[in-house]
Amino acid sequence: MKSKSEQFADMQQRREKILEMIREDGTVTVKALTETFGLTEATLRSDLRMLQKQGFVQRYHGGATLMTGKQNTGAMLLERQIHLEEKEAIGRLAAQHIENGDTVIFDSGTTTTAITDAISHIRRLSVVTTAVNIALKLGGEPGINILLTGGTFKFPTLSTSGEKAASFFENVLAEKLFLATACISPRLGLSFPSETDIKVKLAMIKSASTVYVVADSSKIDKVSMFALPCDWSNIHYLITDSGISPAQVKAFEALGVKVLVAPLPLKRAM
Repeated sequence: MKSKSEQFADMQQRREKILEMIREDGTVTVKALTETFGLTEATLRSDLRMLQKQGFVQRYHGGATLMTGKQNTGAMLLERQIHLEEKEAIGRLAAQHIENGDTVIFDSGTTTTAITDAISHIRRLSVVTTAVNIALKLGGEPGINILLTGGTFKFPTLSTSGEKAASFFENVLAEKLFLATACISPRLGLSFPSETDIKVKLAMIKSASTVYVVADSSKIDKVSMFALPCDWSNIHYLITDSGISPAQVKAFEALGVKVLVAPLPLKRAM
């Protein structure tokens, strides 16, 4: 039997995972949580009550949504600042692998958005994306053709998702895919807090000749709720920052994944 401290740690970890799921999809039902965690509805309602008390979510009958309004806007802006320098460095390195005339798939996410900040050298590009913010950002650039997938709009990630988004890629042939992930592990692969995007990500991978996973080093050797059922042979590159350890590089390259390390800018002396 687990000690009280172990039970408390399990509860905290479960609530963090629940919050990850809600941040990913914007909402979650108690029924979905019982299926995911295998716990009683009473236990999971208690978790949602605590998350609401902490100001993260708003409960409704049968589930909860991400907190809306000024409070949530501030939380999202703060969240986007996490590992900002690392993501910008990854974006600059990833952009070097994009050439004029390419057809590129951009997954949604803060790291893939950072890539679009660094492609001013590109004059001709076809972009397929699920990210509404990326479509808006690049849509006005001359020489860049945007294809935005259909599907269900997810406000927390500013993206489209679902069966329609996945089916959009059936006839797409792209040179390169820049794929975001919540967690990546040599042993357990890529994983995500929600299963709603799994089919979309698999469809993206199938449509691209070369797949670049972009992930800052804080995501390495971590695992989330839902695994991407994808063989390592489908992943060609991991672009990350200098926080990755030599042992981690060796583990990925043993799987056939080439690791590209983005250097971080030197800190200026005070």
